Amino acid sequence: MTRKEMTNERAQSDVRINSAERGGIGRSQIESLFKTHYTQMYHLALTLLFDEAESKDVVSNVFASLLSGKVVMRADNAKAFLLACVRHRCMNVLQHKQVQERFARLLTEDTDTLVSDNTAEEQMQMKELMRYVRENLSPMEQKIFRLRYLREMTCQEVAEALNVSRQTVHTHLKQSVEKIRKYFNSNSKAI
Repeated sequence: MTRKEMTNERAQSDVRINSAERGGIGRSQIESLFKTHYTQMYHLALTLLFDEAESKDVVSNVFASLLSGKVVMRADNAKAFLLACVRHRCMNVLQHKQVQERFARLLTEDTDTLVSDNTAEEQMQMKELMRYVRENLSPMEQKIFRLRYLREMTCQEVAEALNVSRQTVHTHLKQSVEKIRKYFNSNSKAI
């Protein structure tokens, strides 16, 4: 098969998927993919994340993207494509966790018990961050922020503890981080 023929075949495969998505890539096709590959996708996510709930969320998000048409999948190797999607989403989750851990490290309940090997500048930044949190976040944002980053609870655990939805927890965390980031960026201080 020549290079041109291979390119044409791939393009036709993509067109079939695209046209099927526009008309609704058959729910039955997606259900079939789900039944066939879910277990492997879930185990890959669990291996990378070590969290059952987040692993299920990652796999669900991959299939939600397929249903919504945001993701175009080539028909020739669905398994490889789905596993790659899971891996990429897991990497995004892990990157996000690193940012959260950085905030958790900077946020301590008692600034007098800061680790002694922190530089004076880091200690001042931590005190400034704690002051900002106390003075500028709403009571709900403070509760959610402290439970998530200081007590290291999952978003689901925070939601259950405060009797709110998981989406509410995500929304308040996002708003809190945005406020903190904006404040420190405008004052030329890096967290």
